[in-house]
Amino acid sequence: MHIANYLEPGTTEKLISELFKADNIEAFLKAHEGELVVPTFAAYITRLCKQKKITIAKALDKADIGTSFGYALFSGSRKPSRDTVIKLAVAFGLDLEDTQKLLSAAGFGGLYPKIKRDAIIIYAIQRGYTIFQIQDELNQHQMTELGAADNDRR
Repeated sequence: MHIANYLEPGTTEKLISELFKADNIEAFLKAHEGELVVPTFAAYITRLCKQKKITIAKALDKADIGTSFGYALFSGSRKPSRDTVIKLAVAFGLDLEDTQKLLSAAGFGGLYPKIKRDAIIIYAIQRGYTIFQIQDELNQHQMTELGAADNDRR
């Protein structure tokens, strides 16, 4: 599957629907062979830059991620932490659903509203907060800032 198709809205839902309707798994797998490929995280975020018409440098700046580490993420030579993925999602202006997809693409579980810190982040994402506004909100509630334990900051 081409990365552009992976990011298209409704792609996953369409596959789920067809999977539920399938008479057998072999037929489904054969019919959708080219679609059952998940892009690398680096390919995913590179495609997001193109879709959102934002440069890598601007995305890293908006995410408050250092350029050396950030470019290593985009090249695929470094793996992100969960917090780094959330910071990138905010930089791209993703809504909650797309943030959850980005977390999944990076191999992490989604934001979970029963976890206080995650609930604050969900609240902030839904309201379009910047990274700095989210950090302030987390600080106000004595929660660890995004990326505080990572080496992704300037």
